[in-house]
Amino acid sequence: MNRESRAADAAIGTPRGRARLPALRRQLGECIVLPAVATLLPWPLAWRTMRALTAREHFFGPETLRAQPICDAQGFVPDAPLWRRQYRLTRAVDHVDPAISALRSDRWMGRHLRVEGDPVPSGPSVFVGFHYGTGFWSLRHLRRLGHRVSFVSAPVDPAHWRDEPLRLAFIRWRQANVARAGGAPVIYVGGSSDKIRAALRAGTSVLGLIDVPEATTSTVTVRLLGRDARFPDGLLRIGVSERVPLIGYVASLDAGTGARCLRFTRLPDDPAKALHALAALLDEAIRADPAAWHFWSEWPRLAVRVTDLRDDGTAGLG
Repeated sequence: MNRESRAADAAIGTPRGRARLPALRRQLGECIVLPAVATLLPWPLAWRTMRALTAREHFFGPETLRAQPICDAQGFVPDAPLWRRQYRLTRAVDHVDPAISALRSDRWMGRHLRVEGDPVPSGPSVFVGFHYGTGFWSLRHLRRLGHRVSFVSAPVDPAHWRDEPLRLAFIRWRQANVARAGGAPVIYVGGSSDKIRAALRAGTSVLGLIDVPEATTSTVTVRLLGRDARFPDGLLRIGVSERVPLIGYVASLDAGTGARCLRFTRLPDDPAKALHALAALLDEAIRADPAAWHFWSEWPRLAVRVTDLRDDGTAGLG
């Protein structure tokens, strides 16, 4: 046994080392085992295996435990064990889809992806989705239609994953696959407006997800789950000013077969009206499958407190 092996064994024997073991097991299970199952097995068998694996509490446990009580408080958890299984399964499929995409052809995608709704324009457009369901294949589908798509994303903060190096590596690999699937570089938020405009003017479409707005972000107040919520409008305002179509989409998972479904909706050419339409799409999707929303843990930050509303009903900074 070499010096490095003895040091590693000694570290594991310490209280801090033992505390890291569950996190290491989660990283191995979620970043190695699940992607391996999804890519090495034919999809019908992989789907059944993933359903069996995610029936166990070991996968995505912290995320599930954070999300369930918030969803339950909204009245959407009639069967807690079933809800947790569905939440873990949807999250697992969304988690491994970049790995599947890296190894599968458009022909595979055609067999396992259903596309519904309004026709997608042929020119550069702004696409807006949600932290819901299994949305990775939106990039591959749009690429197949001839779009180059830049995904708008928050930058990866290595400090946040200091104790989970394997997960950090997986996240970085996933971001690389996002760029590969879309055929265009990822645009990271923080001074991104000029890059978004440049991409649209160069003929590249831009895709972003509704996220929790920062305190200084321009927002529109919409109705979601019977509450007022703040949706950021920056990407849509850029799209309108650049005179490109605005398209919303919902990505869902067929609970029986594991097939993915994309439903596209043409949005009004007005940022506020577009956000109200997006809120209606998300509201309908959450009510249809509450466990498919990955953003339950962020709902308290997304929803507007009464004190946050100005006299005119728009969102303030409180």
